[in-house]
Amino acid sequence: MAKGRIKKILILIFDILLYLIYGNYFLPIIISSFLTYYFGKKVKTNKNFYLVSFIYLIVLLPLIFFKYLINIMEINILIPLGISYYTLCLISYISDMYHDRYNPSNNILDFLLYSLYFPCLFIGPINRYNDFSSNTKKIKFNKKDLFNSLLRICLGLIKKFIIANKLSTIISVLSSNTSYTGIYVLFGCFIYSIMLYSDFSGGIDIVLGISKMFNINLIENFDKPYLSESVKEFWRRWHISLGNFLKDYIYIPLGGNRKGSMSTKINVLLTFLVSGIWHGIHYILWGIINGILVVINFKTKNRYLNIFLTFITISLLWIFFIYNNTFLSINMFISIFDKVDFNLWNLGLNIWNYIIIIFFLIMVILYELKKDKIDNYLNKLSFNKKICIILLIIFLVLLFGNYGLDVNSNNFIYGNF
Repeated sequence: MAKGRIKKILILIFDILLYLIYGNYFLPIIISSFLTYYFGKKVKTNKNFYLVSFIYLIVLLPLIFFKYLINIMEINILIPLGISYYTLCLISYISDMYHDRYNPSNNILDFLLYSLYFPCLFIGPINRYNDFSSNTKKIKFNKKDLFNSLLRICLGLIKKFIIANKLSTIISVLSSNTSYTGIYVLFGCFIYSIMLYSDFSGGIDIVLGISKMFNINLIENFDKPYLSESVKEFWRRWHISLGNFLKDYIYIPLGGNRKGSMSTKINVLLTFLVSGIWHGIHYILWGIINGILVVINFKTKNRYLNIFLTFITISLLWIFFIYNNTFLSINMFISIFDKVDFNLWNLGLNIWNYIIIIFFLIMVILYELKKDKIDNYLNKLSFNKKICIILLIIFLVLLFGNYGLDVNSNNFIYGNF
């Protein structure tokens, strides 16, 4: 028990150091964590609406200020690391206490470890206290699954540093120069689809791999989303932890599907509206459009046509993420229908880069489609062969990856949200 406590303290110290390194606004974060821990017990025993509203406000104030007000007031300050992640964690905790889903934490160390857990700060997944605390009861170095953990981390490194970082060059060119219209915008939407998935799921692979090394099993955040047959199915497969959060804490409290068809559709639209607001003011229209498409839930009788149409639809909607202004995004979407000559070599990458991207993208797709079979085969290999595989992947990442002063490789795209 003492060793486990020491391990938790060491992880928590590392969490705090990360916060201090990445910004100077650690105080409001730690205060809201302590207040949530304290009021969680009060909420459990005292079902007072005003008390719950007060603690929600306390938890949300840092997010509202750093994510929204500084943009409105045009203040240029550093946003605290993981502010959206820990805010959602604290909100879920208070809500679970209020609805008697489980007992409040009696250990401030466990609670702080939950709200400030460092691998998730950059990108998630979003954890629930009950699930997370049960996973951290026996923190230990996991020798048994070490190879699988390292393999998962290496997969994330390939996605992030080779595929996503190289493709980010194209997106950077397109987003910074609005003279690239027409087919350039359409091409950019498809490239962004690949880049965002590689960046986001790659980050999650690294987080889950690191956590697994210490015997901490976190929720999977993706389930082959681009094989979805509808927009509705896509949002069940993409950012699963956020989807579960929105369902449990927004959609169901609104009434879910319990009050008839029309009410269900309105609740879906409101849930996606909240999702858009959470991403930022610029993404409200994006959220509304996705909500409408989920309500419509259009599908043909052909599975492959459904997958194709869903991928195109989702890709086109990523245009709101490529350009940082709603009206600009709409104008650039309209420009897709303009007749503009297209030159692939104007977008910052040479043929060698495209070959590297395609090769590793194919490798990642094949692995994710045949993951169980490949893992079973690799796990039967000798220890020396497993080490060689890990070292080979690391070598390939170092050789072909994009990193350095001119590449913002330290930041994951969804870390901005």
